[in-house]
Amino acid sequence: MEVTQRQAKEALQDVDAVSRSIKGKMAYGIAGPILVLWGTVWVVCFLLTQFAPQISAWGWLVGNSLGIAGSLYLGRLRARTRTVRSDSAKRMGWRLFWFWFLLFIYADVWLAILWPWRGEQLGMFLVTLVMFAYVVMGLWLEMGFMLWLGLTVTALAGAGYVLSFWVPGYLNLWLGLAGGSALLASGLYLMRRWR
Repeated sequence: MEVTQRQAKEALQDVDAVSRSIKGKMAYGIAGPILVLWGTVWVVCFLLTQFAPQISAWGWLVGNSLGIAGSLYLGRLRARTRTVRSDSAKRMGWRLFWFWFLLFIYADVWLAILWPWRGEQLGMFLVTLVMFAYVVMGLWLEMGFMLWLGLTVTALAGAGYVLSFWVPGYLNLWLGLAGGSALLASGLYLMRRWR
């Protein structure tokens, strides 16, 4: 049987489409639930900071603990239920774990160096640090969605910070509703798109 050039081209396009679909499911399949988790943490904790600042430190401690534990659980669950198991995927999972772990070690060092800071500065630093990590992951893993999500939330946070000079006292509300909702909505989109 002889294959024409057109048939070969169509077959290669089909293979490419399947390859992109598999890569998307592998990469974004875990990202969706994690973004929903962290979007929820951000909304709740930033709203606590806005409306109940006396307990917000505890709220963030609990929220971040749940977010970290939930992220680790979802990552392990995804690794166990993945039908295609490869050494490269396992290595990538560990590299991502160490990337985030070390990022927050450095964040602690930078926060100690930059002391004292106001609450708004701390919130903006942490939001932009996490979004910078999303941008880096988007570039590093060739995940355009994460790149654009990081840039979009950074722009929203920056706009809220600038607006806080004219309308002070609402930055945490803005960060919770704009930033947290962007993460939450993105996660729901990914879960629906890549199920």
